[in-house]
Amino acid sequence: MWKKTSNASQKPKKGVSFSNKVMVVPIPLRHDYSRRMRQRLWTPAEEIHENAQRNAVEFSSEGWNCQDVVEEDDMYICSGTQELIHPVHVQLGTVQPQEEQ
Repeated sequence: MWKKTSNASQKPKKGVSFSNKVMVVPIPLRHDYSRRMRQRLWTPAEEIHENAQRNAVEFSSEGWNCQDVVEEDDMYICSGTQELIHPVHVQLGTVQPQEEQ
């Protein structure tokens, strides 16, 4: 009879350790940034809301199942912006197909 060798007695130690040497870097407050930098770093609440609504429509069309999401290869491509367009927006008529991938 063969016996399987095991390294069970030599399990690696689990845990986290930290170095005592650290470099503290101050993080500016949001109002310390220029208007241009704030616009690049943070998304306005209205845009976040629009994205969430669009995502809900897309995910709903996929049956709320993350296993059935539409892959990039199955999306349309906007000829003007090169952005990917979910097929549900074409089906609903919210966008017109211009070029299919």
